[in-house]
Amino acid sequence: MMNFLKKLFSKNQPKEYDLYYRDLCHDCDKIKGFMENKKVEFNYLNCENKETEPPIPIFATPALFKNNELIAYGNDVISYFEKK
Repeated sequence: MMNFLKKLFSKNQPKEYDLYYRDLCHDCDKIKGFMENKKVEFNYLNCENKETEPPIPIFATPALFKNNELIAYGNDVISYFEKK
């Protein structure tokens, strides 16, 4: 019961990272899976949706942001977390 409540309330909490993706992006699926396996909390946002556009224009996906700052694109996201 406690895990359920923790998950319920954590969804309403802002996440440290934003991962922007596009539909039909295989790298996006790969990076999303990597981050989930590493237990990184993040928002998964479709950059093709006007309501969830990234803070700056991006030229590739996936694109990882922290505090509205671009951190990495594509497989560089994995490198970023492996260095941490």
